[in-house]
Amino acid sequence: KKTMRARNSITMSFLRVLAFMATALAVSAQPYGYVSNMMQNTVSVVNRANNTISASIPLSGAGLSGMAITPNGSYLYVAEQSKNSVAVISTASNSVVATVPVGTGPVHVAITPNGATAYVTNESANTVSAINTATNAVLATIPVGSKPVGVAVTLDGSQVLVSNLLSATISVISTSSNSVIATWTTLSGPNGIAMSPNGSVAYVADQYANSVTFHSLANGAILNTITGFAAPNSVAVTPNGSYLYVTNGNSSSVAVVNTSTAQIAVPKIGVGLLPTSVAVSADGSTAYVTNGYGYSLSEINTATNAVTSTLLHVGIYPFAMALYH
Repeated sequence: KKTMRARNSITMSFLRVLAFMATALAVSAQPYGYVSNMMQNTVSVVNRANNTISASIPLSGAGLSGMAITPNGSYLYVAEQSKNSVAVISTASNSVVATVPVGTGPVHVAITPNGATAYVTNESANTVSAINTATNAVLATIPVGSKPVGVAVTLDGSQVLVSNLLSATISVISTSSNSVIATWTTLSGPNGIAMSPNGSVAYVADQYANSVTFHSLANGAILNTITGFAAPNSVAVTPNGSYLYVTNGNSSSVAVVNTSTAQIAVPKIGVGLLPTSVAVSADGSTAYVTNGYGYSLSEINTATNAVTSTLLHVGIYPFAMALYH
């Protein structure tokens, strides 16, 4: 009987361990999103499975703007404009674990596909800071054009594209040398940048020209120019490369572009006041839009191009969103 009770005890303990592991795996697999709140000094953690805010992470810096999450989902890099720094947040503990001084006025962040380096645009310093994510130390400070804002890394990790808002140019940085190897001409006010999934085209939201340009990644040549936007400030591409979602900062809407025809497929999907960024989920089913003056997050079903949910009071002036999964 004692042997039977011991076996039962071991079995129950084993089952508890399995249940704990299953719960841990389920939690880690949850599709989370992170929203930077520029006027609240917090990052909101959004559980995308049920569209609720699961946590609010306080930061010491103000003017929180762009963010990027490491490919393994372990760390979130957040630009803090008031401190001229980047906060590093552990997604396991939802707490700041490091602060990295960068240039003046950091705006956006992009991380290489191997997770080794984070690139930060410093709009007031006209530079880009390259951060070693293993040591959280600045590897290089790279001069670029006037008022760099948008930043994106090519799929192979070999180059970084930086949009220079006041220069009407795109700086191309080699990640091996951390230096500018080319400068492309684009239209007025380049802001958000996205890469095509096949690695051949860069999509640029030209805010002052009310346009979106398609650039060849081979030489920077403009392949297509699409007009009809209202101060486009952010752009995201679906995983299959078929559509672009573009935020219209001056019309509280999102436009959808067919990349094959280079035409606007859906002129306006109404969202909140002053949309500031757009991000598309890894499965391509959903586009998320932060609404600065709407203090909200809009969720768009990409199959129907309809807003299916609006998360109110996500924060004060939500500026950007980073997705994991």
